[in-house]
Amino acid sequence: MFKRLAVLVCGILVLAAVPQTISATDGEIKFVGIAESFHQLIGGSWWLVRVERVISGPQPCAQELRVVTWTSAAPPIEWGYVDPEIKPNDRVQVYGRYVTDGESGCFVTLEWSAAQSPSLYFIRVPLEVVAAQITISPAAPTTADEVTLTVAVTFSKEFSNECFAAAQLSNVKLEGNRFVVTAWEIWPGIACFLVYRPTRTGQRTYALGRLAAGTYTVELQDFWGIVQSYTFTVAQAGQVSLERALDENGNGRIDDPEIIRAINFWIRQEPVPGTGGQVITDAAIIQLLDLWIKGEPIR
Repeated sequence: MFKRLAVLVCGILVLAAVPQTISATDGEIKFVGIAESFHQLIGGSWWLVRVERVISGPQPCAQELRVVTWTSAAPPIEWGYVDPEIKPNDRVQVYGRYVTDGESGCFVTLEWSAAQSPSLYFIRVPLEVVAAQITISPAAPTTADEVTLTVAVTFSKEFSNECFAAAQLSNVKLEGNRFVVTAWEIWPGIACFLVYRPTRTGQRTYALGRLAAGTYTVELQDFWGIVQSYTFTVAQAGQVSLERALDENGNGRIDDPEIIRAINFWIRQEPVPGTGGQVITDAAIIQLLDLWIKGEPIR
């Protein structure tokens, strides 16, 4: 009898402590704070986090927020990622859904679905991007090419294998003429083989398909904002690319005299003959210099 009563009391306590229904949702929130304490009762668990800085989303109603990591009363849904390395007094990054409730005040939930957000919610120890490389293939695409984007990131933290490291890069998101990839907004549904090969580098290749003629920007973002950007131009099919037009000796590479010619065109902002009026932009001269320095073949 006493055990049954104890279980009933615990159930009542957790129902009072962990919100079971959402009265009003104020949208997604990202913030940095200090993880003060972890609570786990029958039917739910949460971290109590003291907010230090809101990166995006609404201003919380209180300085201390419950970050709900799981409840038994929720329908069959997915829950966001909870970093197992978090300890009390650690600084954490939180990405979730901010909710105001008439009885509970306000809280953040990691209750997640793909319909709500393309990236999984989380509470984690901060992870930094140490270095990054963004490449486009082919290097000088036209509207007839199938374009691919490769993003390679070196993190400050080591992962158990390459698969898990790659999973820290989100799916690519198209926003106007910008392709956005976020570092460590965890890629949902990742399945990895448990092979122990520790690494700090994660890499993903994205198929962008055939793109309309124009200038595009790739942005690599982390929790704080833009880490690195890369701009490329897609030429109309049928026109000769800048690289091909500048390759006067036809050896498939940009040689010393050809890069000097390219720099002159760039300085004067004159169209390169044979390209249908294309001028060498700042982004294009960087690509040409990269091809020249590395001696890579023109694709």
